[in-house]
Amino acid sequence: MRAVIVGGRSRADFLMGALADLADEIVAINSDRSFCEYLSSRHDNEVVWGDGTSRPVLEDAGVAGFDVVVALTSCDADNLAICQVARRFLGIRRQLCIVANPENVRVFRQLGVTAAISGTATLAQGIRDALVEAAGDGTPGISGDGGPRTDLGEGRALLGSWHLLGRDRA
Repeated sequence: MRAVIVGGRSRADFLMGALADLADEIVAINSDRSFCEYLSSRHDNEVVWGDGTSRPVLEDAGVAGFDVVVALTSCDADNLAICQVARRFLGIRRQLCIVANPENVRVFRQLGVTAAISGTATLAQGIRDALVEAAGDGTPGISGDGGPRTDLGEGRALLGSWHLLGRDRA
């Protein structure tokens, strides 16, 4: 498998290591020159300094025909652009990206991205699962039926943690 990773800083660093024994070739593209130098010092893969949303940068990186592109920038629109350029102009069949806005998962799929992964949605689901799992053991903050506890005592309802935090501080 040949993979190109665009953006991402620590995520790119970790992913390069995680894919090292799986991928035949990995190319990382990042717009931060000092981070490119860091990646080069840690990994035995090609690292390209440039704007990964730019078609000429992707073409010059020699990633046309690669098996997968992974877009890890902090901007959903940039990740979509990277995936679309990779598919349409470089013949990369699989496009994976992260999205900050969970609602973009569905939109990106409709626009042809192979997989869009929302860290926010994954975190929320993990927390929800942990709360439901803990519901039966009397953990504070969890109702016996698995739902969130809505009674804070003294007849007050839980309106949202941000709403109550400031009110009761002395």
